[in-house]
Amino acid sequence: MAYLITETCIGCTACVKACPVNAIAGHRGEMHVIHPDICVDCGLCGYVCPPEAILDFNGDVATRFKRRVDSDRIAIVDSDRCTACDFCFDVCPFDAIAYTRVDSGFFNVADVDPDVCKGCDALCVSVCIKDAIQLHPRKSETAQAVIDAKKEAAAAS
Repeated sequence: MAYLITETCIGCTACVKACPVNAIAGHRGEMHVIHPDICVDCGLCGYVCPPEAILDFNGDVATRFKRRVDSDRIAIVDSDRCTACDFCFDVCPFDAIAYTRVDSGFFNVADVDPDVCKGCDALCVSVCIKDAIQLHPRKSETAQAVIDAKKEAAAAS
């Protein structure tokens, strides 16, 4: 029996990216579907699903970590480590991550909007293959410096 996506799916595409056998179909912002003939019941889709919208073959929510929303934290990207691989962008349930060009060429890095980031489940941290994203308390010096720099850049443009 295959895993099943419920109507609470937000269409973030995280499960599509995680599925090793391409058993999941759907468009961003729309409910996805798992093809039962292809699904191998590995559980990776449930591991990355932000709204816990995937049920396993027993009908239980397929997840390997607890959901937590802690607005006192914020994701910060280390631009020296980021490769703009799309994983964090795809998994963020709040669309708080975008790309910013960091040179005159084609190089982009992930950029977290501090006004949108909820410091949620650390999904972006867990999927970052380069360890380029870390959660920091919003009131820390590191987070405050990033937030202030973004405000100054927005005011200048």
